[in-house]
Parts: sequence; structure tokens; C-alpha cells
Amino acid sequence: MLNYLSRSITDFLLLKETIKTEEKEIYIYGVQLIISSIINFLICIITSLLFGELLNGLIFFVAFSSLRKFTGGFHSRSFLICNIVFTMIVVVALISNMLIGAIFAGTPMIVLLIILTMLCLILFSPVYNKNKVLTDNERKKFRIISIIVYSIHTLIYFGALIIFDIELTIIPICDLLVAIMIIWGMINNIFIFISK
Repeated sequence: MLNYLSRSITDFLLLKETIKTEEKEIYIYGVQLIISSIINFLICIITSLLFGELLNGLIFFVAFSSLRKFTGGFHSRSFLICNIVFTMIVVVALISNMLIGAIFAGTPMIVLLIILTMLCLILFSPVYNKNKVLTDNERKKFRIISIIVYSIHTLIYFGALIIFDIELTIIPICDLLVAIMIIWGMINNIFIFISK
């Protein structure tokens, strides 16, 4: 479905001579990314509204998207499974924030989550993906960017806590879920390697 829609949009752009024929595959991929991002955003918004947690859902989406882009992690084989997994991640994040966030807010447990997530990023990101093979320089660059993005998340969390006395536990919960996706992606890669 996604591939068909992306090809149709790209073919329309070719018909209107907006793009060149030799750029077709690049545009198909780009359109797929745009459509996928829009669908993920809508999934996040709808799920957040169902939980009555729109603000936390928006914060989650921005934090998750900005970090996951550079860390890699588990990738499903189909667009449908990808959306189902993403929906489950949003639900887990919101429920965790409502239940666990209230219990552990302001405790050393949040600091422990922050440290464990940072270690995961330093040691394992970005995760290898056969569809997006990175050079050694790109891997180093993505690792550095993911650490910078994560550091910004952590500064926002502590800044909101110290300056405004607002506990944005959705941020460390989100980042922990990205770390879990990293580990899941690594385990998935090991199983793929073993099965060959």
C-alpha cells in the first residue's frame, strides 16, 4: 500500500515534469518517508488523545523521532507491523508515564534510567541495518549526534524540573524505549546472522 501510494505520487510528479526520471527511486523513497512520518504522527496523536495525554504524546513524538533517527534499532519487515509496533511503543510510553512516572518521579530511579540509556547509546548505537548501511565515519557521526540529542533531552528534563518544577518523565521513558529498540535491533541482527 505504502509503496503503491509512493509510486503513484512520484509518477504524478514525473508526469507534471516536476522531477527527472533518473531521480524517480530517490523520490519514491522520500515520499515513503514523508507518508510514514505523517502516519506515525497521527498514530501518536490519536493514541495520546485516547489516553487523555496529548501534551505527553507530542513530547514523546518529538523526543522519540529526534533520537531514533540516529540510533537505529529494530526495523520490521512490513509497514503494517512497523505501525503496530510504533502504536504499542506509544501506548507503553504513555502508560509508563502515567503509572511508573508518578511512582518514580524525583527518585534516583530516573537518574538510573538516564545513565543506562546513555550507556546503551555509547556502546551500541547506531544499530546495523541492511537497508541503511553506514560507513565507519557515518557510524561515528550518528553515534555523536545521538549522544548530543540525548544530552539535550536530559537537559530539558532536568531544566524543566529545576527551573519550573515540572517533571517531564515522558522524556526519560521515551529515551529508555529507544534504548530497548536498539537492543531489540541488535538481537534481531544476531538471529538474522545465525539463520544464514
